[in-house]
Amino acid sequence: MAEKGRGGGKRKREDQPAMPPPGGIDDTHELNSRIIALLQQDGRMPYSNIATAVGVSEGTVRNRVRQLIDDNIITIQAEALPEAFGYAFNAQTFINAAQGADIEALIARLSAVPEVFYLIMTLGRFDVGLATYHRSHEDYRSFLIDHCYGQPDIAAVETAMVLKVHKMRLQWELDKGARGAVLAKGGKGQ
Repeated sequence: MAEKGRGGGKRKREDQPAMPPPGGIDDTHELNSRIIALLQQDGRMPYSNIATAVGVSEGTVRNRVRQLIDDNIITIQAEALPEAFGYAFNAQTFINAAQGADIEALIARLSAVPEVFYLIMTLGRFDVGLATYHRSHEDYRSFLIDHCYGQPDIAAVETAMVLKVHKMRLQWELDKGARGAVLAKGGKGQ
């Protein structure tokens, strides 16, 4: 039941449950998911626009985004396109670690190389896969000589030049089950 406040307006009684805003979202996971989807479309979208789109206050959006960042669920960053800086040569390199080599040390060593933008440990034919950008095929050759060929922690190297990138998407729609598991971490806060 509402009571009249000093200004004559109605105020919520303390024993009443909080109601979602009209047209708003009551489900925490769904709200987080919709905020993330909007930020994936435009990482610079003002919180006021997001708030309007999802039907909550700007402060709620600000708090949710901060919590999602703090919980390592999202990052907001600018991505530079390598081609704009003269890095038009994209390659993939697959590596088998030498017998007895410390694979974590190998990964740490390769991770420190600036040209490496994607580095994974794999099961199957290769132990490590990495993707790199270079200014030219000659730069890639130098990369291989300096960091792969003749290294005591590497037994074998296989290379593949990327002819054309058809899809490189760092955003995706989580299905309901995955969304619940991932976004549950970010369910704290406003």
